[in-house]
Amino acid sequence: MFKVKFADIGEGLTEGKVAEVLVKLGQEIKEGDALFFVETDKVNSEIPAPVGGKIANILISQGQEIKVGDVVIEIDDGKGVAEVTPVAEIKTKNEPVEENASVVGSTPVSNDVIASRATASTKNEISNSGVKATPLARKVAADKKIDLSTIKGTGPHGRILVSDLDSTPVVSSNSATKPAASKTVEIDAPLSWDSIPMNGIRKATVKAMVKSHSENAAFTGMKNINITPTYEMRAMLKDGCESKGIKLTYLAFIVKAAAKVLEEMPNINVRIDTENNAILQVHNINIGIAVDTEKGLMVPVIKGANHLTIFEIANKIGELAKKARDGKLAMTEMKDATFTVSNFGSVGLDYATPIINSPESAILGVGTMTKTPVFVKDEIKAGWIMPFSMTCDHRIIDGGDAGRFLMKVENYLSNPALLLM
Repeated sequence: MFKVKFADIGEGLTEGKVAEVLVKLGQEIKEGDALFFVETDKVNSEIPAPVGGKIANILISQGQEIKVGDVVIEIDDGKGVAEVTPVAEIKTKNEPVEENASVVGSTPVSNDVIASRATASTKNEISNSGVKATPLARKVAADKKIDLSTIKGTGPHGRILVSDLDSTPVVSSNSATKPAASKTVEIDAPLSWDSIPMNGIRKATVKAMVKSHSENAAFTGMKNINITPTYEMRAMLKDGCESKGIKLTYLAFIVKAAAKVLEEMPNINVRIDTENNAILQVHNINIGIAVDTEKGLMVPVIKGANHLTIFEIANKIGELAKKARDGKLAMTEMKDATFTVSNFGSVGLDYATPIINSPESAILGVGTMTKTPVFVKDEIKAGWIMPFSMTCDHRIIDGGDAGRFLMKVENYLSNPALLLM
């Protein structure tokens, strides 16, 4: 009997919510088949079966909150005697289970069945029949009076998840009776506001930022870098890359430069072990890239960036950024970063004080590139300047090391041919 546990599939992840159970009792499955769909603070994902066999026990139901380490499903993999024993209904801790949603040990009810059994809606009610959504999302939508046809689902095949509803304002039950807003503005009116629930990504951001500020002794160093040679090389390579389907961005050059400098300065690619009073120099160079999405900031990770070419990095940036914005990142694509690059220049900022993504110890921020006069061998020429901001944990990284890091990055961006070697 193989006991499937909810594994630690993301840094800092401790729990998730079962959006849908995808198997039934007694079902024959193969290794890799999807068992259930889980929503977490970081991403939403199908959880695959680690072994093949017959589903012998289902210990979860739609809407249930599960923690890392919980046994969720038992599979008879032929390596022991197993009895198929239905488990009693497990009630959700925080969320109500939809009336027609399956209980553990029962056959799951499809969305079509749920829709066809729904009671006829009145004139003032919203009908969500015919829309792909998990049973729990359908229940929450009914409670909030949300029209699911207006929601873009981020689950498999466009299915709507509970997390897709998090930022949708609740419709008050007496909203239909409220009078139309007066055209006269009352200057001395009492404070009023709309309450917008935080989505999972925002909740995770709050937790991570508070942790970073409370644990790190952060400082930020800033430097303007003349990247004119990189500008010229990108212009020379851009058309050829596009013909091969590669979108060559400046960020690809910056990530490659950072990866090479981290190889040369392993004292930046570190974590702190406070329990043992030790500094951990990480062997891997995995660079996270902060991506601004409609639901909040997400940080997918380019694994082994030091072993990739600029063109491979450019492809990876495009692929991961699209997945982040579409809500389709796998949990493995968001873990194990050792250093982060944040391009806040894409939203118009020149300088900022980026916050360290714990347990990393440094983050490199990139500002808006500006065309400006620069000196080249005592002559003034038009050039391109890009501002960099580097935040480090001063407990284990000194200001001198941060300065040397930025100078080395400058050397590579001033001589980009070195990045192609």
